[in-house]
Amino acid sequence: MREREEEAEKGTVTHDPEMARLLFLIILYALPSLVVPIHNSSAGGCAIIRPPRDGGIRYRGLTQEQIRSVQILPVDYEIEYICRGNRVIVGPKVRKCLPDGTWTDIEHHSRCLLLCPRVWTSLENGRVMVKPPGPPVEGTVLHYSCHAGFILEGRNISHCTKLGKWDAPKPTCLCECLRQCDQP
Repeated sequence: MREREEEAEKGTVTHDPEMARLLFLIILYALPSLVVPIHNSSAGGCAIIRPPRDGGIRYRGLTQEQIRSVQILPVDYEIEYICRGNRVIVGPKVRKCLPDGTWTDIEHHSRCLLLCPRVWTSLENGRVMVKPPGPPVEGTVLHYSCHAGFILEGRNISHCTKLGKWDAPKPTCLCECLRQCDQP
């Protein structure tokens, strides 16, 4: 021990390979948790936001451990919303951290909604108006109409429910000539 103290005073400390290896492993283990705080110290950043109901957030370039421990994400960092099951994202899918500490499009809510079958969004010999435009998710309303010479059989409107099902069977457009043949 005295020998090392003398070497330290002379400036000629010998390196213990085992001690150097141990120090390297400690730094390597601690480095990921040190990286995030460096980004969000004085440079600013954005607070973690909650994912949409029935969804999650994909954090690019972060480990699960970093995601659990981080409170602030750096400016220009992007997150991506993902949905579970047969749900699709409605609203902004990606958000970016802005220099003022807010996320892009934060006033527009992102939601994970159930998708209704797309087969209802087309009609042979007719037209379907989808409101609002976009994927047929819960809350979407379909308005059916037939081309000239065809008559709509069934309801002219259908709603996509919270269960991901249409509330009415899909109508059909029948040729007027067939209807006239059926009547005496």
